[in-house]
Amino acid sequence: MRGPRFPSDPGLIPQSFPVRFTPNGLVDAFDATDMFEGACLFLQNLCFDQSNPECVITRPGVGTALTTFSGFATPGFISVHIGIGSRVYGMLATARNAGNDEPFCYDTATSSFVTISGVTAANTPSSPASSGAWNPPSMAVIGTKIVITHPGFSGAGSNFFGVIDITTPSAPAWSAANTTTNGLPAVPTWVANYNNRAYFVIGNKLYYSDVLALNLTSNLQFLTVGDPTPLVCLVGLPVQTSTSGVVQTLQAFKPTQIWQISGDPSTTLTPLSQNFLSLTVGTTAPRSVVPTPDGIYFIFSSGPHFIDPLGIVRPLLGIKRSEKNLEQDVQAPFQDATQPSRMAAAYGQDIYRISLATLDALGNSGSFDYWFDRGRRRWNGPHTFAYDCASVVSNYFVVSGASHSTAGAALYKSQVIADPTTTFVDEGNQYTCHLQSAALPKRNPLAQKQMVESLLELASTGGASTYSISVLDDQRNTVANLALTTALLGTAWGSNKWGDGSVWSSAVGPPHPYELAWPFPLQFQKMLLDVTCNSLNRSQIGTFFGRWQDLGFPTQPP
Repeated sequence: MRGPRFPSDPGLIPQSFPVRFTPNGLVDAFDATDMFEGACLFLQNLCFDQSNPECVITRPGVGTALTTFSGFATPGFISVHIGIGSRVYGMLATARNAGNDEPFCYDTATSSFVTISGVTAANTPSSPASSGAWNPPSMAVIGTKIVITHPGFSGAGSNFFGVIDITTPSAPAWSAANTTTNGLPAVPTWVANYNNRAYFVIGNKLYYSDVLALNLTSNLQFLTVGDPTPLVCLVGLPVQTSTSGVVQTLQAFKPTQIWQISGDPSTTLTPLSQNFLSLTVGTTAPRSVVPTPDGIYFIFSSGPHFIDPLGIVRPLLGIKRSEKNLEQDVQAPFQDATQPSRMAAAYGQDIYRISLATLDALGNSGSFDYWFDRGRRRWNGPHTFAYDCASVVSNYFVVSGASHSTAGAALYKSQVIADPTTTFVDEGNQYTCHLQSAALPKRNPLAQKQMVESLLELASTGGASTYSISVLDDQRNTVANLALTTALLGTAWGSNKWGDGSVWSSAVGPPHPYELAWPFPLQFQKMLLDVTCNSLNRSQIGTFFGRWQDLGFPTQPP
């Protein structure tokens, strides 16, 4: 007599073997054999479950707007914003001074705007277009002043850059300015704080102010950085050294170069100097350049890169489980970007996220949001809520986008880790969650396969959820599909009222293995798993188990 059948036991099916797939991250590769286990082509609107490594879950919804700028005259495109404490400062196109941007300050702690005085038609920049290539505005805090570079400043009179004076936080004041004593020769394209000085980008030159002042005592307060190629942006980086410990530096990016600025002109011990980190790698996407605990993440034309704390420029790689996989997991969306200068990125809650117009894995064009989980060292996405600008306040992101035009202008709260207040809708609308694996790793690639038995771990919050599940072949033709509805688990505590007849449950239940009742035996040479569901009930997708049988005859033509 036969003993009990276990997953590793071929049982009554000859020439069979078990197959396991656990979604583990995004890749460009069509086949997972030489990638990592659990490689996926789509994790759309799905993110990693931080508590359960075997599951991906519905990403938190963006929900309703924090504010729609109802007190502003015809609010339009938000060209830049930055989070400082509980406040969001930025620039907004309005009809107050027709054709011009004006500064704003929104306090997330009080859910109200703080009035900024001093705004006139003469001292505000013209509004930029909301599409096409551009030099994006930038913001930096220098002492008690927020300095703003903006492509709409004319360079006439004092209209070179903007200043929000926050000496009195309850009464911020706006002005247009140029540096005093020695003025900047042209409108700057970027600003950054380094050693409490404002560093301004003009072409291939860096002009630096006095400490905690917007003054150039000398007309020689500038560095010429490398060749005549214009600089794109500036970002600070703490660099580890063997003699001085951690030393602050400023990274200056060009399209294909990175230069490191170190030291300060006020000291002879560590004088102001420049050294190149790379003469072949840089960026044309200034808003993709973001500081993180690992260093500076940024997008180069070949894909994501970073500068580590030792000042070494490296590709942004995931965790490698074998020497076979030394390339980047995800490059194609960034290589296919249609407007690199419009990319927008930010870092928070251990997530580097970046929105861009590109092509997805099926070749569909659109604007998508990709997340790199620093703890998991893997990507997920493409997520469907795109944005033009992102900043961080407290433990969440604040995003804005011209494509969300129903509200005119709006700031949105976007979480990456759900809490009891999180909803799973974007602006009140459900979104589709889509998992599609890369072709599962090869087993006896010369033989056609057959599958009858399979399970998939699923769970959802509250009411029953329906999943559409398909098996695809290597050409993405559908082999078979089915609809599976999970068990009714009740509703989350706090979402209903006593006595309304609802069944109560915890926010998230553990995933349960459901049998996949295929309508007939499935035959394929290579298999992709495809799962879709809606976002309304927070969904979990876990491990797929199947039993494949070698049929003994070679693969069939596509």
